[in-house]
Amino acid sequence: MKEELRNKLLTKRDIYPNWQEDSEKIIEKFLSFFDLSNFQTFMLYYPHRREVDTRPLIKKLLSMGKNVALPKVEGMDLKPVKIKDLDSLVVGYAGIKEPVGQEVEEKSIDLVVVPAVAYDKQGYRIGYGKGFYDRFLPKLKKNSLKVGFCYDFQLLEKIPHQPHDFKVDVVITPTQILKT
Repeated sequence: MKEELRNKLLTKRDIYPNWQEDSEKIIEKFLSFFDLSNFQTFMLYYPHRREVDTRPLIKKLLSMGKNVALPKVEGMDLKPVKIKDLDSLVVGYAGIKEPVGQEVEEKSIDLVVVPAVAYDKQGYRIGYGKGFYDRFLPKLKKNSLKVGFCYDFQLLEKIPHQPHDFKVDVVITPTQILKT
């Protein structure tokens, strides 16, 4: 069931015409919802295949002097690597741009934006099926905030989940902010 849903939603996202406009709305909601002075170290993702575009948020956080990490895939694990800009990324796992450089300690991350194919209203997600974030999220400190960005059509009522699945704390769409 998850695989069928994943394929259907990825196909829809790949042709979604309003992705840039909706990405801007999601970033605006994020910036208005969170007091960024409460956070120093962020982990985001580099957008791939019309995912919500995090690049403007990454640039904003860097301009504010925040520590920003992006994931680098090593074997079956994600490693958070600090970036200084978006120009020094290289094509990595699955054709996604990745950072090179110094790893950041997982326990130092205050807020992580978790990519997904879909979220539900309880904060559970359908990822890409490799389990990278299911293995990564337990390494964070207990009070690290986990945030999901998605388009409205990616927010579902309920997603089947397993005991090892991690929820996000907040889901942001172009039209709403859901605390889970």
